[in-house]
Amino acid sequence: MFLSNIQHDYAYLGISWLFMSFDAASPHELRKDLTSHPNWKLLDRGDDCGHNVADRIIGGDEATLGQYPWLARLGYIYDWDEFDPRKAPDTYECGGTIITSLYILTAAHCQADSLSQELVEVRLGEHNVATDPDCVDGVCAPPVQDIEIEEYICHRDYNSKPHQHDICLLRLTKPIQFNKYVKPICLPAYDTFQTTSFDSSTMEVAGWGVTDIEVGKKSPILLTLRVPIKTQFLCELAYSGRSEIINKQMCAGGVIGKDSCSGDSGGPLMAPFALNGPPRYFVIGIVSFGPRKCADTNTPGVYTKVSEYMTWILDTIRE
Repeated sequence: MFLSNIQHDYAYLGISWLFMSFDAASPHELRKDLTSHPNWKLLDRGDDCGHNVADRIIGGDEATLGQYPWLARLGYIYDWDEFDPRKAPDTYECGGTIITSLYILTAAHCQADSLSQELVEVRLGEHNVATDPDCVDGVCAPPVQDIEIEEYICHRDYNSKPHQHDICLLRLTKPIQFNKYVKPICLPAYDTFQTTSFDSSTMEVAGWGVTDIEVGKKSPILLTLRVPIKTQFLCELAYSGRSEIINKQMCAGGVIGKDSCSGDSGGPLMAPFALNGPPRYFVIGIVSFGPRKCADTNTPGVYTKVSEYMTWILDTIRE
């Protein structure tokens, strides 16, 4: 199965309702190099991003219904033939993040890696893979949305060996229909995300991950976990001699004894931030790579730092 060397590299699943706040005395400004970009209008949703409808429950590994409405599952077909009629995906391997009605943010390593495999669609609004629609305590979300992928555009400097520039955008064939359980996350377009160190803070990851690394057993229900952010020095030290860590990457996790490893490479590292108003979730990183046996090591996972690729995102998207 492709991604076998990467999908089991991850990571750690739980829940957080703490949010990060910064100096409230001065307003946080959007980056002028981004707001002056001709494609900024395609990304700018004001404050209409990063909100969820989940109950504020602390503790546990399972996410609540609607906790992460921006999550996407990437569907693949094996033995793909472009001349055959389209069929449903054989498997969902990677994750992604809704950033606009037409674009999903994910990792470059999530593109199919052989002629017999094809990344064909995204599934949105998923919570329990065994049920559709999903209902919890009498509250039901709308049915999932399955949307075909029109094209995927990965960073031209991506290299699978050092795992650098591990970022990709998926353009969909039709717009996403937003609702309470399907909506975009906020992008780190504020100056704050370039000037602030998040060392020793805690962020969140989520996915339908591998709960038993030996047999590859996955969870049918969305899982979540808080992960500690490591300093760049510790990140580089952890991978010294194995992979060069650059300033466009960051590390999180590395807690021995966790018994969950997310299979959702390409999914978001995220946190709620109070910037000029109530807290909203922002995508800070993209799951890239990490230790093969996450439960047996204190080596952190490596994430692509999204704030370093905001210009690339704007250069890549189109109407």
